[in-house]
Amino acid sequence: MTKSVNLYLASGVSEGIGFWLVNFTEDDDICNSLGTKLLECYRKELFGLEGAIEVKEAINTTLDILAFDSKFDRYKLEYSNIGYSSEIPINIIEDIFDLWAYNYNNKILWKKYIGLLKFRKKIKTNNNYINIGLKGDIYEFAIKLEALINLRKVNALSGLTKFNESMW
Repeated sequence: MTKSVNLYLASGVSEGIGFWLVNFTEDDDICNSLGTKLLECYRKELFGLEGAIEVKEAINTTLDILAFDSKFDRYKLEYSNIGYSSEIPINIIEDIFDLWAYNYNNKILWKKYIGLLKFRKKIKTNNNYINIGLKGDIYEFAIKLEALINLRKVNALSGLTKFNESMW
């Protein structure tokens, strides 16, 4: 029987820089597993050790692709040597975590999803024409994955610089 561990998604701060961390631990108190650097735990799932390693690797690979692709969009994410940039919105991080944690149970589809992720990592950029050759569950998964990976910087000031024209 394999050892059970908690796979978690947590936020933290180190040297004034915020970060997201995906990792696993045997401890139930996630925030104290990395000292005082972790602030809050957003997701916690119980896995066997092997499963936690595989899911963590898939999540981290997805986040690596997201960070790499953001450079092509000329949006450089803040770098943290502990985890991923806190500039990535929480809803995207949680959705990536949930996507991989939820789909681990089906071993046949899991292998296909991991193959798709490895292929996506190799091509280094989004090519929607590749999705044309996919069908069924793999196609739906590829669409979800691309939607999560495509981080676009939202310029909040753009709406403020536009003046309303008068009605008269």
